[in-house]
Amino acid sequence: MRNATTVERKEEAGVWHISSVLLQADPAKREQICAAIEQIPSAEIAEVADTTKIIVTLETPSERDLANALSDMQQLDGVVTASLIFHQTDTTDLNSIVISDQGDMQPEGTCS
Repeated sequence: MRNATTVERKEEAGVWHISSVLLQADPAKREQICAAIEQIPSAEIAEVADTTKIIVTLETPSERDLANALSDMQQLDGVVTASLIFHQTDTTDLNSIVISDQGDMQPEGTCS
């Protein structure tokens, strides 16, 4: 007999979880936080809106990986809040997408 608290999950093959996270950060630790985010495999810094806001995009193969990445960011020294602001599932093969270089597109802010 299974334990009532046991939760079984079956991840769907080919499903991606695309998410955006808004971090409120200590400005004095912004560079340290950005460096740590760059070490999270599924995370990419989309924009640094001002001295305290960092927008991060996540592309994860499961909800569990999404939750783990969000938790990792919440625990970074200097992060005040980490809020999931967007989440969508997609079945597109992300490895088959070709992104052309749009030389005129520049982010508003950077971590350094």
